[in-house]
Amino acid sequence: MSPDGSAALAAAPVDAADPVVAQARERAADIDAGREDPRATVRLAGDLGLLDAPLVRVTGLVEEVAGECLSTAFSLWAQRMVLTYLRTAALHTAAAADGELIEGVGSGAVPGCTAMAPTLRDVAGIAPVPVVAERTSVGLRRHGPIHWASQLYPDAVVVLPVRVGEDPGTAERAVVRIRLSDPGVQVAPAPPLLALDATASSSARLDGVAVAPDAVLSTDLAGFVATVRPTFLLLQTAFCTGLATRCVTDCAAHLTGVNAALQPDHDELGARLLDERRRLHRWAARPDEPDKAGLLRLRLDAATVAVAAARLEATLRGGAGYRSGSAVARRLREASFLPVQAPTEGQLRWELSRCA
Repeated sequence: MSPDGSAALAAAPVDAADPVVAQARERAADIDAGREDPRATVRLAGDLGLLDAPLVRVTGLVEEVAGECLSTAFSLWAQRMVLTYLRTAALHTAAAADGELIEGVGSGAVPGCTAMAPTLRDVAGIAPVPVVAERTSVGLRRHGPIHWASQLYPDAVVVLPVRVGEDPGTAERAVVRIRLSDPGVQVAPAPPLLALDATASSSARLDGVAVAPDAVLSTDLAGFVATVRPTFLLLQTAFCTGLATRCVTDCAAHLTGVNAALQPDHDELGARLLDERRRLHRWAARPDEPDKAGLLRLRLDAATVAVAAARLEATLRGGAGYRSGSAVARRLREASFLPVQAPTEGQLRWELSRCA
């Protein structure tokens, strides 16, 4: 990669976020080992007003943090997404505006859990949302599984989709919020993960969980998804490019001796990554600019480069990076999460094939 390219990859438009990045760096090993979790750093970002900052600023923050600790970057993404859901609902449905809850999520005091992966699959026509709701005299009552979600802390607010009726073909769809402490919410013990073990990721089951009318965020599932999709995918892209940038940058010092033969691989990855970061930050500043296909393609490209970059770093570092406790090994494990993060690589490719 050229010197200009290297400088561009190292650039970080997040001056006010330095304390957050520094804390993520200091705690990365303990978070990876499960001795700590990302909540303190999320709260720090909230204290600094960064969780509710303009999207382009949050994009830079998530990208920088991902280079230090993907678990923390992922938690920042989840927190901002729940805040986005609540603010989107408040703009369109006065009954759903809960200022105290929005303030709690925006400050990081209330953990935000986004269980919206089934929404993306439903809108894409892949599979209907699995949680079924029935109408009652006071609102909705829900039953069914949350197959996977993160930040399942006891005091978390969870945003998820439901279908009102058993027949997927005719049932209405809605986006609702619950508290994990609500009666009828049962969280399964968190299974051990290859990486991101400290993100409180597991499954849950809802058994007769009541939803008051003011907890219904939207009854227009497709419209809601269209509104939040840019933030959702751009911030996911940011933690892909952040991880990739760290790997590509750190590789540069090890392209000597026999490893010099890998210089072309490094140059190619650096050029691809630079293009992806330019698109990411341009669109984060103007999220209405890209269409759905552009967002999906960027998210897929960024995850692909991140996986390749982590593998190249591990290759260049050899035995030093193969130690299980090393940062190189951690980044390799973290990168393995990206193809299975919803929307998965398979879903992204499937949707893109239908956008042509």
